[in-house]
Amino acid sequence: MKARPAVHGTFSIERTYKASPARVFAAWADVEMKAQWFIGPPERWRLVKRELDFRVGGTELLHGQFEGRHASVFTARYHSIIPDERLVYVYDMHVGDKHLSVSLATVELHATKTGGTRMVFTEQATFLDGEDGMRSREGGTAEHFDRLGRVLEESRDIVSSRRFDTSRDRLYQAFSDPEQLSRWWGPKGSTNTFEVFELRPGGQWRFVMQGPDGARYTMHKEFTQVVPMERVVFRHLQESHHFEMRLDFADEGPKTRLTWRMRFESKEEVEKVRGLVEEANEQNFDRLAELLATR
Repeated sequence: MKARPAVHGTFSIERTYKASPARVFAAWADVEMKAQWFIGPPERWRLVKRELDFRVGGTELLHGQFEGRHASVFTARYHSIIPDERLVYVYDMHVGDKHLSVSLATVELHATKTGGTRMVFTEQATFLDGEDGMRSREGGTAEHFDRLGRVLEESRDIVSSRRFDTSRDRLYQAFSDPEQLSRWWGPKGSTNTFEVFELRPGGQWRFVMQGPDGARYTMHKEFTQVVPMERVVFRHLQESHHFEMRLDFADEGPKTRLTWRMRFESKEEVEKVRGLVEEANEQNFDRLAELLATR
């Protein structure tokens, strides 16, 4: 039987978001954030399976079901990732028993003068069924990015993530050992004196942090979940503001990704501190990397 002709096409979509490139990048890189916007039509699609190994050479899977009938399967491989700037991936789409298309996709993030992000998405697609599916593909992709905008606008979370050139065991040890933790926890120039560190559900974490200006801050946190080498969750119990923080440790080849998710009680509260906290988290990661390099 003669094969159906391949149909080629290209489209670009631009969106400007009131969020920094780091936040927009996190919405692509973090599986929980991406699960809020990279989905099928909510009224007629349900999730079957989702996987994301976000690294060069890593793969992504999104398997869904349309109204109990045909399945949709998205499989991708990442070829280039520049944090907060660009990512490039190749993906296949299967619908039912049909291999529908193969695409090369590029996402470019550009900071705006107002602190937002101009995102440019370009897709070069080959449709294998002889039909021109470009209009439908572009429309579906635009719906994804509309949802992404709503997620960024409504989020109560601050997500910070970095990949460290060390094993998961070593990275977890740097947090679970209070002697090591006290050396890197907090923004640049701060020091810590731990009073209590009970790494278990219900355990307390109390310490005094001294800033580079000499100011002293009494800290109180309570652990709610501890899964060694995988996840730690605690509540921050300061009177000034409350939030829940989750630390996830995940293998990425021989390296390890540490992701912090801070969930505040309201959108208004998180926006008051977002810029300060995002910068402090990056300084935390810098200090952690320095510690790991010395041991």
